[in-house]
Amino acid sequence: MKNIVFAVFFALSTVGAVNADPRDDALSAMLRCSGVTNKAQRLSCYDSAVVHAPGALNSTPASMPAAPPPPLVATSAVPPPAPAVVPRKKRSNGFMDRLFGAAPKRAPQTTVAQFGSESIANGGQRAAPYAIDGDTIDQISARLVAYEFNGGYVTVTLDNGQTWRQTAGGEALQSLSRPPLSYSAVISRGGGGSYDMKLSGLARVVPVRRIR
Repeated sequence: MKNIVFAVFFALSTVGAVNADPRDDALSAMLRCSGVTNKAQRLSCYDSAVVHAPGALNSTPASMPAAPPPPLVATSAVPPPAPAVVPRKKRSNGFMDRLFGAAPKRAPQTTVAQFGSESIANGGQRAAPYAIDGDTIDQISARLVAYEFNGGYVTVTLDNGQTWRQTAGGEALQSLSRPPLSYSAVISRGGGGSYDMKLSGLARVVPVRRIR
């Protein structure tokens, strides 16, 4: 009898560890019997508990809580939105226009003949030396064939046929010490509405605009 009781006790404890239901009740009843000190009463208690054991073993276990559904997995990656295209700001020459007068509109300069030509029509009063899209030439070089002074401001004629005049308002050059052909000139884009002329043997840069 004792062997049967221990077998039932083992079966109930094994199954009950997985599912808490009527098996737990039967197992608890048999545990209570083990604490009865009187041998006859303990045996009677076991007999009573064993009667309910088959039903507890055959009972349907309580349903386990349903597992949460797996997270959704995207079937295709959604590309991030394209960054907004910021339009390129055009260069503003408003301050220089107010200071030196509105610069003339000009086409891109790609040849020596075009370089600085935007000021010819206004007699050298205004120029637009700053670079714009399409420019492929930023400076020219030539030899002087003539020069003259008016109020200390120099006007030079180059061997390519161009004539450039020093802009008024700055420091006048006043004079040159050598004959024209002994000077070479490099004229490049400058600021303040003027081009920059550098004469060989002269330390300073002379602001000029083209008049022919």
